[in-house]
Amino acid sequence: MPNNVIPFSEVVTNSLINLWNSVIGFAPELIGAFVILILGIIIAPIIGGIAKKLVKLTKIDTLSEKSGLSNTFENLGLHFTFSDVIGKLVKWFFLIAFLIAAMDVLNWASVTDFLKEIMLYIPNVIVAIIILAVGLIAGQFVKKAVITGLKTTGSIKNPELLGNIARWSLVVFATLAALLQLGIAERLIEILFAGVVITLALAFGLGGKEKAARFLDRFDKTR
Repeated sequence: MPNNVIPFSEVVTNSLINLWNSVIGFAPELIGAFVILILGIIIAPIIGGIAKKLVKLTKIDTLSEKSGLSNTFENLGLHFTFSDVIGKLVKWFFLIAFLIAAMDVLNWASVTDFLKEIMLYIPNVIVAIIILAVGLIAGQFVKKAVITGLKTTGSIKNPELLGNIARWSLVVFATLAALLQLGIAERLIEILFAGVVITLALAFGLGGKEKAARFLDRFDKTR
């Protein structure tokens, strides 16, 4: 047998030794990443629970119930509270943060970059939900206030219509603002936002034109 030919058994042995050395060398990193991930699984739900309690202290869930918004969601089959949603988002934010730390230990740069993009987007989602929640709740209260006020004065035959217009105006504005916060079709949302403002201005302007003219006529006669 020529001297330059390596026996098959030696090739297999060397391969197994190299594989074992690689595993041994990688083991500390793997154990470190595993420990970080376990800590994240334990700590993230705790922080999420704290965030949920803090959101409850703002009374946003109570306002949602008083405005009738919670009942509307339940009728649609959506059983959740705003504090639940914020708490879960905060939980996933920190869970992903721990997962990024684990990937850094393993030197998986591409996975780390992808997870960072997701993690940095979650705060935008939280802010968008808060904006939408405030808009929905405020819309319910404004609707009731407008209807009550107009019924008290008795100057409008259909106060429910104006109440609904006021409510949906706030809901539309809040929805557009939330979409802008999420960075979804920003230019398109800006155009729609301007269109809604112009449409509402024209609607109220044209609708109240005759009443304004009659008011000015009466004012001119009293002079």
